Amino acid sequence: MAREKIPKSRVKNARTEPYRKPTKGPEAADTEGRSDSEDEGRDKENASPQVDSAPGTKAKAAPKKNEGAGAEKASADLPDRYLDIVLEEKKGEVPCYDNAAAVRRKLNALLDKKVKIPGSTKTFNKTSLSKEMCEIAQRHHPIETTAGNRSDGPSVRALTAFLKKSGGMGGGDSETYYYGNMLLEMMRIWTGEKKSKAREKAEEEFPNGRYRTDPAHFRILCRPGEQPSRSEVANMKR
Repeated sequence: MAREKIPKSRVKNARTEPYRKPTKGPEAADTEGRSDSEDEGRDKENASPQVDSAPGTKAKAAPKKNEGAGAEKASADLPDRYLDIVLEEKKGEVPCYDNAAAVRRKLNALLDKKVKIPGSTKTFNKTSLSKEMCEIAQRHHPIETTAGNRSDGPSVRALTAFLKKSGGMGGGDSETYYYGNMLLEMMRIWTGEKKSKAREKAEEEFPNGRYRTDPAHFRILCRPGEQPSRSEVANMKR
């Protein structure tokens, strides 16, 4: 079959450029002056972000800070629980090198900073702090206090009363001071924290620890003209 001959008028008027869809409004001028590479770049900017996870699966949220259990033990030689650490005794007691004010400050720091109980996801509050000290007391032998020989540990009420005391040895005759000192020492060993210079100096000054007393409750027989100051009573040695 013979091919149809195309008239010269149709060949002359044939379109040689790709057809562009006309645009309306103010965008028309911008479209005409824009190259294909610019269009491609703009498409990339407006593209949706890619998701690496497979369809149907949710991306895992990043772990939050302070999540998980408290501080881990610093040495494999330590027991599984920090409360199982055995402290050295001198003259029948675990020596207290820090005065009551220092123990009070450190216990308040555990509460204010919401420090996590070692090996637990729970943080210290007055209830849990009292519970930890009571467990220490029940494993320990009775100690002498103003209320007699006790090994019950401080209640939340007794803990609160100690934290409200003032002075270097305010509350120094209480169970909170003695068992709070033990708890802090167990935590120091558990985390591998080194002794401070103040602690090393106190060990030299009080080889057997401080005399556990509160100057406000202390009574002593003195010779005529002798009257020890509160500071002297607060720094008595065992």
